Amino acid sequence: MEEAISATSGLRELKSVSQEGKSTIFASFGWNENIEFAALAVREKIDLVKERLPKESGDPMVLKFDPLSRPVMILSVTGKMSPADLKLLSEKILKENIEKVEGVASASISGGLDREIQVELDQGRLQNARVSILDVIDAIDRSNISYPAGSIKKGLYEYLIRTVGEFRSVPEIGYTVITTDVKKKFQQHADTFLEQGTKGARETLDTLRQERERGVPDKRLVMVRDVGAVKDGFHERTSISRYNGKENISIAIQKQGSANTVKVVERVKRELQFLKEDIEARGLHVELIYDHSIFIKESIKSVRDAAVAGGVIAMLCLVPFFGNWASPLIVAIGIPITTIGVFFLFQLQGITLNTMSLGGLALGTGMIVDTSIVVIENIFRLREQGKSLVDSAIKGAEEVFWPVVTSNLTTIAVFLPMILLIPGVAGQLFKDLSWAVIHSQIIATFVSVGLVPMLLTYVPLSAKKESKAPKAAVSMETMKNKAKAYFASLNPKGQNQVFLSIIGIGVLSFLLSLLIFRSLDTEVLPKVDQGQFLIHVNLPVGSTIEATDEIVSTIEQEARAVKEVENVTVTIGSSSSSKGGEITVETLRPYQALVLVGLKEKRKHSSAEIVSDIKKRLEPHKLQKAEIEFVLQESEFDFAQAGGKPIVVEIKGYDLEELTKLARRIEKAALSIPGITEVLNDIGEPSPETKVEIDRRKGALFAISARDISLTMKAGIEGAVATTFKEAGREIDVRVRLEEKDRKDISQIGNLLVYSNALEVPVQLKEVGAIKQGYGPSEIRRKDQIRTVLVTAAIEKGFKEKNVLTKFSKELDALELPKDYTVDLTGKAKEVRESFRLIGFAIALALILNYMIMAAQFESFLHPLIIMFTVPLSLIGVALALLLTHTAISIISLLGVLILAGNVVNNAIVLIDFINGARREGIELVEACVESIFVRFRPIVMSTTTSVVGLIPLALGLGKGAELQAPLAIAMIGGLSSATFFTLCVIPSVYILVTRFFDRLFPVFIDEGEGEAA
Repeated sequence: MEEAISATSGLRELKSVSQEGKSTIFASFGWNENIEFAALAVREKIDLVKERLPKESGDPMVLKFDPLSRPVMILSVTGKMSPADLKLLSEKILKENIEKVEGVASASISGGLDREIQVELDQGRLQNARVSILDVIDAIDRSNISYPAGSIKKGLYEYLIRTVGEFRSVPEIGYTVITTDVKKKFQQHADTFLEQGTKGARETLDTLRQERERGVPDKRLVMVRDVGAVKDGFHERTSISRYNGKENISIAIQKQGSANTVKVVERVKRELQFLKEDIEARGLHVELIYDHSIFIKESIKSVRDAAVAGGVIAMLCLVPFFGNWASPLIVAIGIPITTIGVFFLFQLQGITLNTMSLGGLALGTGMIVDTSIVVIENIFRLREQGKSLVDSAIKGAEEVFWPVVTSNLTTIAVFLPMILLIPGVAGQLFKDLSWAVIHSQIIATFVSVGLVPMLLTYVPLSAKKESKAPKAAVSMETMKNKAKAYFASLNPKGQNQVFLSIIGIGVLSFLLSLLIFRSLDTEVLPKVDQGQFLIHVNLPVGSTIEATDEIVSTIEQEARAVKEVENVTVTIGSSSSSKGGEITVETLRPYQALVLVGLKEKRKHSSAEIVSDIKKRLEPHKLQKAEIEFVLQESEFDFAQAGGKPIVVEIKGYDLEELTKLARRIEKAALSIPGITEVLNDIGEPSPETKVEIDRRKGALFAISARDISLTMKAGIEGAVATTFKEAGREIDVRVRLEEKDRKDISQIGNLLVYSNALEVPVQLKEVGAIKQGYGPSEIRRKDQIRTVLVTAAIEKGFKEKNVLTKFSKELDALELPKDYTVDLTGKAKEVRESFRLIGFAIALALILNYMIMAAQFESFLHPLIIMFTVPLSLIGVALALLLTHTAISIISLLGVLILAGNVVNNAIVLIDFINGARREGIELVEACVESIFVRFRPIVMSTTTSVVGLIPLALGLGKGAELQAPLAIAMIGGLSSATFFTLCVIPSVYILVTRFFDRLFPVFIDEGEGEAA
C-alpha cells in the first residue's frame, strides 16, 4: 500500500501506524495541493493493489484528514435509562439529525453500550455434535435472508417475487438448523424430495428427526440451541465517557474543512432547539460542555476592541498637534469608509472575520492615519504660506501624491509574498491578514489623496488655533536656525565627521540588536491560554478498559479537586459502533484515555500553573505504570506541529531492536540536559501474545488450511458477526463465539474445533498446531516506507526553549549511528527553523520589491538604498521591545519586522522627496536636509505617535486570544519608535555623505543642481 501511494503526484510525506487489526497510512500533501484531487489519486493507486490484500481485511477507505481539526462542539447526553437505550436514542435523535446540518462533517459518539444478539457456543456440545464454530456461523448466515427472485407479469400488472427468510424474533435464531453428516442424507434423498413433493419431504424429515432422537449415528439434525445459547445482550464494552464524574454519552461534532466554525455551531444550536421537545419527551438531558466558537468570538471581540480603543486614542492624540478637532475628525472619517470597502472585498473573496483578518484591518487603518497626516500637514503648510483653500488642497495633494502612492505600494509589496509564495502554517496563518492590509492600503490611497483634501477645503485656516501653541512653533524655528548655523560654522570635513558619528551610532545600534536577538527565546507561535488543556493517558498494551478506568478516575478526582477547574470530560477507548460515519482516522484503544479539563473564566492562575498543581497532586498516587501527558492547547495550530511537543526526534532504520537501543541512548542524552522533562518514546511495552504455529504436514493430512484455523480462532475468541437481526428499523449484530468459560483461559485455545474436509469431522486445534506464548510489537510506525521510532520530550517552565534545543541538538550530533540509520530533530525545533526561513525569505523578497518600487519613483538606484537603511535601524527598537516585555521571537513578531520593512521606509520616502525638492530649488545640500527635517519633523512624529499609541491596546494582549497579536504590536511599537529617531538623524547623514561622495566621484551620476538623481 505504501509503495503504491508513494507514487502519487504532489505527495510530501508518507507515514503509517499499524496496530492489531488496523493499519492507518497518512499521506501528507503540500498546502497548495487540491486535497480532493489528491484523495482521488490515492484511491486510484490503492485500487491497483487492493486485490493483493487479505480477503478478511475489507476494502481500504480513503478519508480526508485535517491535522488542524478539532471538535467544534461536544455534547453531554444523560437520562434515566439503560446505557444501551441512552446510546440508541442519542444516535437516532441527535447524531443523525446533527450530521444533516450544513457544515457538519461528523458527530462521533463515545460511551454507552451497543445492543448485540450473542450466540454463545459450548465447546463440549460442539465436539459431541461434531460441529465447528464456522458451521454455526455459516448456518445462521444462510438462514437469515431476504432475496429477490424476479417478477411475474399477469395482465397489466407485474408481481415481484421475493424470498423472505429473516429472523422474526431472537429465540427463533436458536432453531436454526446446522447440517453436518445429515447433509449427505439430504443429498441422498434429493431425488425423493423431487418425486414425492412436499408430503414426501416432510415424511423424510420426520424420519431423520426420529433417527436423531434415537441417537442413530450419521443421521443427526443439529440446531443452534443444541450447541449453545442465544442471548439478547450487549457488545463487550470498548468505551467509557464521563462528564464531571457522571457517566454519559458524549457527542463530538466535527466541522467540514472549509466550513466556518461560528456558523456551524450556530446551526447546530438551532437544530438542538428544534429538537428540544422530542429530546425532553424521550427523557434526555443534553448539555453543551465544549463550544470552540466561544473562544473564537471572544478572540475577535478582543482584537476588535483593541483596534477601536487604539483608533480613538490615536485620534485624541492628533488634537494637540493639529490644534483643532476638525482635522482629526477628517482623518477619522476615512477609517469607516476604508473598513466598509475592505468588508465588501472580503465578501467577494469569501474571507471571514477572524482574529487575523481583523488584526490586518487594524494595521491597515493605522496606516490610513499615517498617509492622511502626510496629506493634511502638507496642505496646512501651503495654506500657512498664503495659498487659498482650494489651491492648497490641490497643490498639497499633488506634492505628496507619488510619495504616498509609493509608500502604500511598499507596504503592499511586503504582504504579496505572504499570499503568493509562502507555504505552510505561516502562509495560511497570514493570508487573511495580508489581504486585509492590501485592501486597506488600496482604498487608503484614494481616501488620503482624494477625500481628505476635498474635506479640508471646508476647514478654515483659523481652525488650526495656532495661538494655543506659539511656544512650540517658535521653539522649532529656533532649533532649525541653530542647526543651520552650527553646520554653516563647520567646514565640509567637520560636517562629515559629525555625520559619520551619527551613522556610527546607528551601526552600533544595529549590531547591538543582533546580540539581543541571539539572547531571546524562540517559538513558532505565541502561547495562547485557551482556558483548557488535555491529559493523554496510556497504559501498557493489553490493559483492560477497567484498569484504564481505575487510573483515569484518580486523575479525574484530583483534577476536579482544583478550585479553578470548572469541568472534566473523560473518554476511555472508542465506541465499537462503525455505522453512520463513525469511522475515524484516530481512535482510542481500551488502554488509552483522553481527559479534557475546562477552567473557570475568572481565575488567578494560568493553565500551565494549574497543570503543575495537578501533577503535584498525582505524585502520591504512584501511577508509574501509566504514561500521563499534559497537553496545553496554546495555539490554534498545535495540531499541525509534530506531536505537539517542543522536542520530537525521529529515528529511522530497519531493525526494531537497534532502533530501541538508539531510542534509549537519546532518552538518556535528553535527561542529562537541564530543562528537559517528560521524555517518552512510542515503542511501548511489547504486547503479550499467544501464537499458534501451524504444522503444515498435519494440516495437509487433515486437509485444514491456515485460513480455516485463523478464522476459527477469531470467531471463537473475539467472535464473528454472522448476520444482523432487524427490529423496528434497526440492524442489530448477531455475534457468534464461545462461552466465556471456554475462552477465558489461554490453555483452552487448543481445544477449539476446526472442521476437517478429509475426515468430515471437526479436529481440535492442538492436533494441527503448537501453541506458544510470547511478545510482539504493540504498533509499528513507518515514515517514507522506513521503520520509525519517535522520542518526544517537553521543556520545563523557566527554561528557554532555544537554549535547551541548541544543547540537545549538539548531543544528537555527537551520537554515533549505525549504517543506514538516521536521527532527525523535528517537532517545534523543525517548525521554528522552517517558519523563520520562510519569514526571512519573505523579508528579503519584500526588500527587493520595495527597492524596485522606490527606484521607479525616484528614478534613481541610489536613493532607494539610502531609504532602506531605516529597516536595519528599526531592529534595535524591536529587539529592546521584545527583551523588555520578555517576548520570544516567533513568526508573529517576525511578521511585525516584515511589516516594518514596508512601513518604516514611508517617512524616509517623503523626507528624501522633500530634500530632493529643496535641492531642485537651488538650496545647498546640508541646508536642504536641515530644512526638510524640520518641515517633516511634526508629520513624522504625529504619524509615529498615532501608530504607537494605536498599537498599545493590541500590545497589552488583554482578552482571550489577544496574546496571538501582542508580539506583532510590541515589535512594531519598538521598531517604529527607533526608526523615527534614525529617519530624522541617520538617513539625512547617509544622504549627505553618499551624495558628496558620488558628486566628487561621478558628477554625472548625481546632478541635483539640475534635476533629480539619475
